[in-house]
Amino acid sequence: MDFAESRDTMLHVMRNLSNIRSWIDEAPDPYSFSDNDAFMAFSVELMNRCIYLLRLGASLTPSTTVAKRGYSKHRAIIVGHMVRLVKLYEGLALHVSQRQTELAVLFHRMIFECAVRTEYLCVSSNKAKSLRSFVVTSYRPEREEVDDLMEKKKTRPLEPIEERMLKSISSWLRRDRISRKELRHNRIWNTDGLHFRAMMERVGRYPYAYSFGNSSHFIHGDWFDIYKHHLTRKGRYYFPQLGFRDPDPRISSPCTEVCLRTLLGYIRWMRLDPDRSISQLIIEVRQLNSSVDDAHERRLAAAGK
Repeated sequence: MDFAESRDTMLHVMRNLSNIRSWIDEAPDPYSFSDNDAFMAFSVELMNRCIYLLRLGASLTPSTTVAKRGYSKHRAIIVGHMVRLVKLYEGLALHVSQRQTELAVLFHRMIFECAVRTEYLCVSSNKAKSLRSFVVTSYRPEREEVDDLMEKKKTRPLEPIEERMLKSISSWLRRDRISRKELRHNRIWNTDGLHFRAMMERVGRYPYAYSFGNSSHFIHGDWFDIYKHHLTRKGRYYFPQLGFRDPDPRISSPCTEVCLRTLLGYIRWMRLDPDRSISQLIIEVRQLNSSVDDAHERRLAAAGK
């Protein structure tokens, strides 16, 4: 990118940030919303601004050198988490805007998991060790595949597809400097040996039961999910519910809060916003999102729901 392109890009970003500032200043009072359509029309607008801020944060670099050269592997792991968070949030926003609650809620657990791991890796006291652990533990399925393929190879020639699978896994292992011996003898399959509840406690951000734990209903499709989203009960009997239910702010606002909070931590860790102008805007969007969530909860309480 030459100087003119860089300048034009910066001007474009500044205009977009100015537009978000104007939108915040002119936003209606969420406590005045009288029905779910009003809440969700505004929530979708808010999510679109959040998407822009997330994409901007994931695109910023701490220096022109990094912008041209790219990130070292250790930093790239955390940058990659941030990019994943952006895409997951976009998936959530897509299904919220299309009024597909049953599909939108599938993104909740993935968003929580990505956000917690991003924060954990940013604040780890032994970052090199934690990042190496993250890489090695990512290969658990491949470890089982390699073991199975090597056992088969003892009794018969591998099929062409099996040879390709083994070759592909070996290639990825070489790139990450993991020997088959290290993979075979590894017995720790969580980053730093922490199951996810423990990682959430280390980060100290989210109550497990109300975030990651609750989201498991929709990932695994247990009775709670089936009854709530996919059946209609009439008396003692049930009927299939093939239509999608409309979302409300409980589907969008918590994940928006998680993503914006993680974005702020990421920007601080990467030192991407020295004058804090972007961070301040993120804080204000976060506060607006919080007011939407609170106004909706008050409306539910007033209605006795």
